[in-house]
This record gives sequence, structure tokens and C-alpha cells, in this order.
Amino acid sequence: MKISIFASIWAQNLWDELILKNEIKLLKKEYWEDTRFRVFTYDKKNPFFIDDNIVYSEYFPIGIRKKRNILRNLVNFFIFLFSTIRADLIVIWWGWIIYDEEVQSTKNPLDSWIFRRRFFRIFFKKVYFFRVWINIKNEINLKKVKKIFKNSHKIEVRDNYSFELLKSLWINSTIEKDPVFYDAWELVTKKSIIWTVSSYFFDKTLFSDFDLSWKKIGLAIRAWYFVEKSNVSVRMEEWRIREVINYLVWEWAQVVLLPHSFHDSDDLANDFLFLINFVWEEGVSIKQDMNEVYEAYKNKEIDICIAMRLHSIILSHVYEIPFIGLSYSTKTDEVLNELKK
Repeated sequence: MKISIFASIWAQNLWDELILKNEIKLLKKEYWEDTRFRVFTYDKKNPFFIDDNIVYSEYFPIGIRKKRNILRNLVNFFIFLFSTIRADLIVIWWGWIIYDEEVQSTKNPLDSWIFRRRFFRIFFKKVYFFRVWINIKNEINLKKVKKIFKNSHKIEVRDNYSFELLKSLWINSTIEKDPVFYDAWELVTKKSIIWTVSSYFFDKTLFSDFDLSWKKIGLAIRAWYFVEKSNVSVRMEEWRIREVINYLVWEWAQVVLLPHSFHDSDDLANDFLFLINFVWEEGVSIKQDMNEVYEAYKNKEIDICIAMRLHSIILSHVYEIPFIGLSYSTKTDEVLNELKK
């Protein structure tokens, strides 16, 4: 069995890498263990998940308007073409098929997916959309979405919004759990959630009922979601976070900052660059790369997690770490509401 996977891994984001890791685990279970995978990515040099049955290849196109990339894109196109021809199954997962609600700057990938789907149809390939999210603001894009998903072999989504959107386009899908819920092999049913609050209400009162002495408190937070946006509010956001960290240290807690994204080209998406500003005294430390962050959850190196990143919420749940969920979007709302049941 040969499967080509089109994934959103290229930006040093723990979320994306763990989706791929668990996606492959679930696909092996659904098909068989000796399945061979070719994973398409924008960064094949720094894979997080290594497996003997995985080959990483670069997406086509890459910087197509730059002349120096002509040969590179030619090679990538033929790899894409031959891999498509040889594949028994095409699997597509992309954090969001269209990125129009995230703060950081990203390009709309819809046209690229329409281009790829034409080739999949030419060679009569089965296309499996694996637990995708769809987020559409501009209705003009709905026609493109329909072109992408039409006549697919199988479509799984991770939220009710995506399910209803496809349903409105007369496209059937099923709602399945985020693959990272399977990171510890079995689904966890025990509740680790303490409570939830909007990121706008993140302050030291969240900890008033806790004895924090010598506890390790993990903070998995991201920038630009704590206050209304303006030139002044950016400083207010940093002040609010600094006040919480000061309070935790004053209460003899050890603060462990958990950056989930180490994006090398988009500073707004890089948690590390944001969180490093809060490492200024004894009692505050920061994890230096994705592996260190992952091990902090897996080895339960923290006693409580302030979980804002979607996969900080899920990993805290999976590894039974008590956590306070900070919700900043529909995607985190849906997961937190499910975990509270």
C-alpha cells in the first residue's frame, strides 16, 4: 500500500507535527503496518516525526515567480506527478483549507488545491480528506471549496462548522476527533479540565483557589489574543501576562513557558519569540524547541497547564495534566465544550 500525504508541516509548529505523527498511526491501523508514505511538505529538512516507512518530499510550487527556483520546481513537479500516479490513496489534511481567521499572515491555498485535485482526477485517484478544518469568511470562496471536495473518496472534519459548511454545499462528511487525542494510543475519558475562560479574562484571579507553592505551572499561550488590538493594547497585553507571571512567582510557583510554534519566517506565529520576553528572573524558564515542549506534556513535567494553544489543551487532556483552558476562537471553544461534558 502506497499513500501520498499532503500535510501542513513546514513551520516548526508542534500542532502540525503531532497531527502527522498520529495521522500515520491511525492510517496504519486502518490499512496495514507496512504501508509506505510519501509526505509532501514545505520543509523536508527538519522533520519532527521519523519513520522507516516515510519519505518527505517538497511541495510544488515553491516560490514559482523566482527564476532561481525554476529547476527546483521542475524536479518537485515530476516527483508530485510520479507519486500521484503510483499512489494507492491520496490523503489531504491541512490545518485549515483557508486561513482567514488567524492573526498571522498566510496565503490562501485554495487555488493550489484546485490545481492538485485536477491531477488526482486525471489519474482517477481516491482522495481522503483526513480530519480537516475549513474556515470561510468570503462567500466567493465557496465555489472553490466545492471544487476541492467534490467527488472525494472520504471526508472527515474536526468541527461542526466544517461539517455544516460542506453540508450546505451538498457534500457529505463525518466529524472525527483531532488525531492528537490518540497520542497516548488510547482515547482518554478522565476529565483533567479545571475550568475555562476567554483569553480576554486571563488574570491572576484564576489562581486564587490554589496553593501554588513549588508547583510547576506551564503556560502555553500565544500573542495577540488577550486585549483589543491597537498600538497601546499590545503593551497592555504584555503587561497583563507579566502581571500573572509575577503573581505565580510571588506565590512560590515555578513557571514553565511552553512555546508550541517556532515559525522561522512569521514572527507573529512564533510563540518562542513572544514568550522569551517574559524570562527575566529565577522561577521562570522556557522550553527551547518542539521536542522539549512535547516531553513536558508526555513526562508530566508540569503540575498545572494554562492551555491556550489547541494542542496544549488536547495534550494536557491526553496526559491527564490538570489545566485551565483559555479560549480565543471557535476551534478552541468546540474542543473545550466537548471536554467539559
